[in-house]
Amino acid sequence: MSDTFDAFLEIKYGKLAFLDLHGMTKEEARAALVLKLGRIDFDTKGIVVVHGYHQGVVLKNFIRKEFTHKNIKQKINVDASRTLLLVDLEK
Repeated sequence: MSDTFDAFLEIKYGKLAFLDLHGMTKEEARAALVLKLGRIDFDTKGIVVVHGYHQGVVLKNFIRKEFTHKNIKQKINVDASRTLLLVDLEK
């Protein structure tokens, strides 16, 4: 995706963080997500997770269907290779 589309996402949702999970196992991806969710700034509204899909859909399905965390309030499918996790840090 282009920087223009990323800018559009930030205009629509607010400040976003980005996390690339390419090449990780599910366990590594889970650890990276939990770490990122624990370290994001208070004014961050979401995390754009780049999971890819050309190498398979294990991470894509994990993020979209299995992964849960108390700070995630909504998951948005950005495109085939990215998912936006909107967060609520007040929980």
